[in-house]
Amino acid sequence: MHDRPACGRGEGRLRPMEIADVAAVGRLFLRHFRGIEAEPGPDLLAYLRTLAFGAPGQTRETGSCVYERCDGRITSALLSVHVAFRVGERDVAGRLFSAFMTDGSKDAAGAAKISLAMRARQQDLAFNDSSSPTSLKHFQAVGGTIVPIQNLEWIRTFRPAEAALGRVVRRTLRRWEPPLGPLAWPLDAAIRAVRVRSARPCRPDVRVEPMTVDDFLDHAPGLIAHHAVRPRWSRPELAWFVAMAEQNRRRGPLAIRRVVNRCGAVVGCFVYHGAAGRPARVLNVLARPAQEAAILHAMLCHLDEAGCTEAIGHAQPALMHGLAHQRGVGFRHRAFVCVLTRHADIAAAAKRGDIYIGGLAGEDWSRLMSDF
Repeated sequence: MHDRPACGRGEGRLRPMEIADVAAVGRLFLRHFRGIEAEPGPDLLAYLRTLAFGAPGQTRETGSCVYERCDGRITSALLSVHVAFRVGERDVAGRLFSAFMTDGSKDAAGAAKISLAMRARQQDLAFNDSSSPTSLKHFQAVGGTIVPIQNLEWIRTFRPAEAALGRVVRRTLRRWEPPLGPLAWPLDAAIRAVRVRSARPCRPDVRVEPMTVDDFLDHAPGLIAHHAVRPRWSRPELAWFVAMAEQNRRRGPLAIRRVVNRCGAVVGCFVYHGAAGRPARVLNVLARPAQEAAILHAMLCHLDEAGCTEAIGHAQPALMHGLAHQRGVGFRHRAFVCVLTRHADIAAAAKRGDIYIGGLAGEDWSRLMSDF
């Protein structure tokens, strides 16, 4: 257990989060992000415990922190997950900065202390890939570097009427999604009949196959090895992130597919949440250099054939050339990607987009983004 800060020595202190803090952080999460005063349920408590303390390699230095006032109340918290990185030939302990939460205007001191602790000169490598414009200003104020392109997400719609109806239902009913898709099928059938005349056929030189988690763990590190800065993705760590993504069932079941060439060699793979009648939320598209366009085209053909209403994924510098070759792909703002580091080579790689962040190497797997 930790000692409570003495009231006579200031308002409080910033310290590493402990398991005993989970309930208080859960209440703070619901207050800050959901606007409700409630006790966190057992599902949220268990998830916060796993997120804050379960990642392989997690330490007090790379873990979450809280601001505790002199009366023992936790009024600010920053959830952080350890992510091991490779920078050239050296290993770097990275931190994914997840939810940053405060008790509103009551806790300017706690928010300020956490912000100071996030300064770039104190970080080997810390990042966030879900920053709002307000968060972006905070990151820039403490020396953050903005990764180009990755503030965008790409979208390809396969069944526009069903996709539009689904968006309305999700925004209106939130947790309940009645099966209204068949209402849109006649209109989509007419639209697709027109589209098929100009559609590019799926490439015969590659094919999409199911990929086991073990196979993915074997291949994924090699498919991002050409990036100057990339997750190390040891088997235990990547398996943990995959397991966390599998829990995000509200977005649909997690699927992993590989793309192989005529010789049966794996040239890429992709990971997504989705199912027939639902959007496919693409977490990662991994491709060998110069194979991006082929992987993307094979993936979009697969998701269309699987009955997904649309596909949505992160725009990444390495994918932009390949995305430019796909018909019907549009872009929209999603969130900013910010990197904090005291190392000049990491900052330079981030500025030129030669860093692999996003999906399983980001925050999109987390249920905190779309659940609770």
